[in-house]
Formats: sequence, structure tokens, C-alpha cells
Amino acid sequence: GGDTLIILTKEDVTDYVKSRLDFFNTDGGPVTVSAIGEGSVEEDGDGFINMVFRVSDGKYFLIVKQSTAEPRCKGDFVLDVNRFKLEYESMQIRKAIIPDLIPDLYDCDDENRIFITEDVSRLRISRFQLLKGVTYPLLAEQVARYMAANNFYTSEFYLDGKTFRDLSVHFMNSTMRDIMDVGMFLTSVSPEDTVGRPLDPDFVTFSKRICADPAVQLSRQKLRHLFMTKGECLIHGDLHTSNIFASQTEAKIIDMEYTFCGPFSYDMGYFLANFIAQYAAALFRPYKTEQARVMFKDYCLFMIRETYCKFCDYFCRYWDEDAKQVYQHVPGLQQDFRLTTLREFIGFAASAMLGRIAGDIPYPDYDDIDDYVQRHNAKCYSIILNRQMLVKWEQYNTIDEFISDMLTVEEIYCRYAKEYDEQRADAGSTAGQNRK
Repeated sequence: GGDTLIILTKEDVTDYVKSRLDFFNTDGGPVTVSAIGEGSVEEDGDGFINMVFRVSDGKYFLIVKQSTAEPRCKGDFVLDVNRFKLEYESMQIRKAIIPDLIPDLYDCDDENRIFITEDVSRLRISRFQLLKGVTYPLLAEQVARYMAANNFYTSEFYLDGKTFRDLSVHFMNSTMRDIMDVGMFLTSVSPEDTVGRPLDPDFVTFSKRICADPAVQLSRQKLRHLFMTKGECLIHGDLHTSNIFASQTEAKIIDMEYTFCGPFSYDMGYFLANFIAQYAAALFRPYKTEQARVMFKDYCLFMIRETYCKFCDYFCRYWDEDAKQVYQHVPGLQQDFRLTTLREFIGFAASAMLGRIAGDIPYPDYDDIDDYVQRHNAKCYSIILNRQMLVKWEQYNTIDEFISDMLTVEEIYCRYAKEYDEQRADAGSTAGQNRK
């Protein structure tokens, strides 16, 4: 189409939906409308980019999303206005592969750059529930199956060569990619560096030293190169816990506008980075009982181990059932896939976390800790762990080796933090004595 014909507002969105969906509001009863961003972050998530409305007639609960050229929060980047179409198409592909984990899809209006999908907010955004200590026993299996099915069935293990290459070209998504290419792998450690994301000034002394460490920079550049060149399958690109709605039984994955072809391991690294962050926060945030803290920490470790193991198991199952003949029964190939996935996801998780903690973008998993010292501790523990992951990512052989590193860094860091607290307390009481 030519210019956008309509820019939706709360006032006209109901009429728009009725004009597109003949089953909506057939009895003419009351329709409720809200714009995302009016509610709390907990209800609406921390989306920065699109105009999104919730519309319901009591029977159908809909999300109406319109792509605009300007992000909703004024940034210095201009967005590709056709990303709505790629997002809708990628949801269609995933809905065909794994229908139970994707919202229902109703309509895509090319002319006005609007699509309509099911509103899944009867479920809750998992990140903010996790921060309250809610755990989801099925989430590891659900996300592992989501990733394994989507990754396998959009890969060259399954698709014929031409279809696979056409898919890569169709989902090039350059402008959205650029945001991730920089954000996940490049942190500016000097004023001359204008490419990387700037450091958070409140946290600069500690993070700068690690971001500027040559071993860390080398690893991040190697991982960036993998991310840029290894187009193995259609990835979600932004699979974090704010983009997963969940209950104790169900999960739905949303927000696919960053879709492009990337490594098999990337979405897992990005997703599990949230559970490493949740683990770090659990070390230092207050809990009603120590038992509650221990249980939540155990849950985070379970998520990390289980998501990785289940992902590989599902992927290899789809491989056995549906891979092309040339990939069947090649000794050692599936083992190599498991090992490569392990190493890369650890590297990607570390680079993404480091960039986000060191940068000045909000990171709810840590920001939720009210006490400045404890929040600082959670970030420092994470950054030391991220450094370990980045120096070592190519050497890990099992998921348990990685978990063991998490525990070792925890033990050393917590001992140091405790000594430091005691010294500070002593200094405080000595100063008190002297004032008397």
C-alpha cells in the first residue's frame, strides 16, 4: 500500500477490529480497550517499540499491534516499518510447527501495518512472577520443546537447500538485527568507541575493568562473529522471560519482531541468561525464610540444566524422525551438536548478560533488589561469573561443569562480600566508639 491509511487510537480500534473480524462482538455487547503501557510493567511488560492495544468483547481477547517508524520510547534508531509482516509470518511458521506455545493468529493488514493475535494475558509475564518467587515446573520442558522444534524444522537438517536459503533471505531483518549485533556483543570502554553500548556510570569502576579485559573482548568478538555468520535456523532473537507468558500448566511465547536466521544455541543462551540473573539476584535479595531462598536457587539451576538437556533430547528426536537422509546415522554428529550447543549457549548467555549489566538499560532481574549494596553484589557476582564463562566457554564439556562454576564463584564471592560487610560494620562501630 501507499501511506499508512490509519493510525489506531483507543477510540477507533474497536471499529477497526469489527471491520476486520466478522466474529468479533457479534452481539453488540460492551467492548473493553486498553493501550499497553498504561498498566504496570508487570501487566504490560517492558516493551519499548510498538503501539499495542488490548481489545475484548468478553469472548475474544485480542492484541492489536501496529508498527510505527518511531519507537514508542524515543531512541536514536529508526525502525523498519515492515517488521510487523515478518513478525506475523514468523508467528505463522511457529504456529504451524508448535501450535500450543504460540498465541492464536487472526489477521494481518499489510496496508495499515497492523496485525491481530490472541491476548494471552490470562497468563502472567513470567519474569515478574519469578521475581516474586513463583516457579513454573513445566517451563523448562515447554521452552526447550519450543526452541528445538522451531530450530530443527527451520534448519537445513530438515528443509531442502533452496527453501532454507530462501527463508534466510526472507527473514534478513537487517535493522532489527543491528540492535542485537551491537547490544549483545559490544560495550564501549573508552570515549573513542562510539559503536558499543555505553557503560552505566553508576557501575563503571567494576564493569569497565572486566569489559576491557582482552580475554573477554576476544571471546565476545568470536561469539559476535558466530552470531553474525552462523545462520542455522530461524531464531526468536529476543527470547527472554518478559516475552513468555506462563501459568503452572501453560506457556505462550510472544514478540517475534527480531526473527532472523542465527545459531541453534542463541535463543537458549539468551533465555537462560535470565535464569543465571535470577539465581544471582536470589543470592542477595531478602526472602521470608532461608528455605525459600534455597528452593528458588535450586529451581534456577534446575531450569538451566533441564532446558539444555531437554532441548538437545527433543532436537535429536526430531532429527531421528525427520532429518534428511544425508544426516541420518552419522556417528558422532549428534554428540557434536550437543557439545557445540552447550559451549555456544554459555558464551552467548555471558556476553548478553555482561552487556546488559554493564550498560545503562534497565535489567529488572537486578533492579528489583531495593538495597543498593545487595543489588551491587548481585551484579558483581554475575559479572565475575560472566568473565569466567567467556574465558572458558569453548572448554566446557558438560552442563554440570558450568553449574559447578556458578557454585564456585558464588562461594568465593559470598565469602569476600561477607568479610567486606564485617569490616564495614567494624569500621562503623569503631567510628561510633570514637565519636563517643
